[in-house]
Order: sequence, then C-alpha cells, then structure tokens
Amino acid sequence: MNSRFALETAELVRAREGDDAVGVFYQGVSHAFFTKHADISKREVIVPSAERFGISASDVEAAWNQHEFSPAIDMFMREGHVAGVAGVPAMAWPHRRAIVGMMPVADLVRRLRNEAPDRSLQS
Repeated sequence: MNSRFALETAELVRAREGDDAVGVFYQGVSHAFFTKHADISKREVIVPSAERFGISASDVEAAWNQHEFSPAIDMFMREGHVAGVAGVPAMAWPHRRAIVGMMPVADLVRRLRNEAPDRSLQS
C-alpha cells in the first residue's frame, strides 16, 4: 500500500495547524490503517481526517496535484532509509537506529533503556 498521499496530507496539516495537529492526524491515520485495515492511499480515508482540521478536500487535492509537500516527504524517506527504516510503524530518536515493527509498549521501553545510543535498535 502506498502511504504517500497520507504523508503529504500530513504535511499540509502540519503547515496549516502545527505539530500537535499533525500528531493527532497521524494517530487517526494509524488507527484507520492498523485497526480498521483502511487503505490510506485512498482519498475517502484521508480527506475526512484532514477535514477535521478545517482543511477542505479541494485544498488536499490542490496540494497533492501541485506536489507542494513532495520535497519534504522525499527528504523524510531518505532520512528514514539512512536510519534503517524498512517498514511501518517505525520510530526513531536522535543518534539511534530506527525501531521498526509493532510491539508492546513495555518492549519498546526496554529496548530504549537497554541499548546504547549508537547501537542498532532495529527489529
């Protein structure tokens, strides 16, 4: 599944409403993807999530068609590759390799506490 539409829409939300809003947007998209098995490449899934932040379907379409946020997503993808991201979900912290994959919170905390900052944390 291609998540590019969701990622670029998230950057539109960030540009209009800030980092807190984009966090809520990502939470909703992740919930749709992981619990409802929704296709996050589809406009009917993503546009309603953006509309919750006052961003219209036409604004989402215009940003997508004009590739307004493509450079940011390209950069994120390059940085993710360097950090070892090979799938979703992926989490990263400065000076550490990415942690990739679903896991209980306790396992995530254990990994973060037990690993040195420069050691690979990738599962």
